Amino acid sequence: MLQKKLANIRKSDSNQSEKEITVLLDLAEILYKTDPDEACNLAEQALLIAQKLEIEIHHAKCYRIKGISYSYRGEYEKALDFSLKALAIYEDTNDKPGIFSALNSIGIIYGKSKDHSNALKYYLRSLAISEEIGDKKGSATTNNNIGNIYQDQGDFDKALKFAERSLQSFTELDDDLGIATSFNNIGIILKFKGDLTAAQEQFKRAYEIFYRIEYKTGLAASCNNLGELLTVQGEFKQARLYLDQALKIARETDAKYREICAYENLSNLCKEMGDFGGALEYYKKYNDLSHKVFSDESSKNMIQLQIKFETEKKKKEAAIYKLKNIELQDEISERIHFEEELRKHQDQLEEPINERTIELKNSYNKLERGFQGTIVLISKITELRDPYTSGHQIRVAKLASAIAREMGLPEEKIEAIHIASLVHDIGKINIPQEILSKPGILSDLEMKMIHIHPQAGYSILSEINFPWPIAEIVREHHEYIDGSGYPRGLKANDIKIEARIICVADVIEAMSSHRPYRAILGLKEAVREITDNEGILYDRDIVRACKKVICEKGFSFD
Repeated sequence: MLQKKLANIRKSDSNQSEKEITVLLDLAEILYKTDPDEACNLAEQALLIAQKLEIEIHHAKCYRIKGISYSYRGEYEKALDFSLKALAIYEDTNDKPGIFSALNSIGIIYGKSKDHSNALKYYLRSLAISEEIGDKKGSATTNNNIGNIYQDQGDFDKALKFAERSLQSFTELDDDLGIATSFNNIGIILKFKGDLTAAQEQFKRAYEIFYRIEYKTGLAASCNNLGELLTVQGEFKQARLYLDQALKIARETDAKYREICAYENLSNLCKEMGDFGGALEYYKKYNDLSHKVFSDESSKNMIQLQIKFETEKKKKEAAIYKLKNIELQDEISERIHFEEELRKHQDQLEEPINERTIELKNSYNKLERGFQGTIVLISKITELRDPYTSGHQIRVAKLASAIAREMGLPEEKIEAIHIASLVHDIGKINIPQEILSKPGILSDLEMKMIHIHPQAGYSILSEINFPWPIAEIVREHHEYIDGSGYPRGLKANDIKIEARIICVADVIEAMSSHRPYRAILGLKEAVREITDNEGILYDRDIVRACKKVICEKGFSFD
């Protein structure tokens, strides 16, 4: 309708007008989530007209929409620049609703870039403005946003407080959609807190309202949540009813992500019931639909065949290396014994002993080079799937090894850390390439798929008989010492020190490099991240060693 209105304005009036600016901005406001490129283009058109007509009042809205559009493109630096320009104009004109919208947009940008501290700062300012001007819906929305930030941080008590405030505001407004959404959000928080009975009650309330107002997207979500929760509680019959309903609605509305979730939950339900045939059938549907959404079929088959071929090849090479390594170690042991026995006759045997020792060293070095080549090849497989992290594993290995040496760890552990770092992301070969290279923030489902890569890496590497616990280290490299990591939520010393070191090095390298969903944050910002979370997410001793390596000894990835 807006596009038609825009065409009519341009057709009836050859001169550009304020009406055209308004329609362009209204259209951009609708499109920025689904088509941020077009939204940015429309806002730029509106800005050019506003500048030509010298109507400064529209500049701020143009900047704000450009900012939020850039955030959905993953270009957070540009997004922030335009949003701050909008905020400055609104503040100069004391436009309180404008100030609220700009502050909220900036909070969204910081939230998307995982800068929780700044996101909260701007959300709290926008909340204060919305309360000052009596914008109850704005207050409700902002309370919800603040709750989401605390939830992302794992502070579920604060998340619950703000989610309940959001519910109260939506209730006062008699906004059924907002009320149902709040019930659903509160249910998710309570689930994370472990209060499954209370979570189930919230999900049921959300379900009843979504059903009454016929909001099918929300209904599918609440059905999935209820089905997942009831499965955990062992109420399989009721879980099946909700999950079948979620699947039916998702198919009717062509909501692929909801359909994927339903297949995944149905697979888990069948597994818990002991119906492994059903579990496999639903998992195949989940897997097939995921690949249809995230990648084309031919690419998927090629990748799977490549993975199978390279994995089998590595197994064989590792088996050969193991046999040769055992033979070599036996020969070295025998050589040492032989040297001790002949030490009494050193003068006459010195020359042949030296020659034999050189041969042994050469043989060992040759095997070592072959093994290193194997590891590098495995590393390259990952980088072929994820071009944005090209060289990432090698750089992580360099920093992790430097941290381990600074801590005075024995050479055997340093070697294990170096090898594990070179293959720590091998599990990403099981993740669709579209997710790995996607610009912008990933959805909850996409994040779940990302979170499987440490376990997938363990599955691949556990088949290889390394001299060190490489598979276990790789599985634990995303565990945090407060238990908030994945895949197993290990805490503190339950996490191998090698994995704790790689975790810190991984964060530093990732924040210092470009990613498709954000610009380079830089080494300084990376050091601040590990410092702020020292003793929370990251081991204190490792953080201190890392900072000494970088800040005092001038470490560089180059």
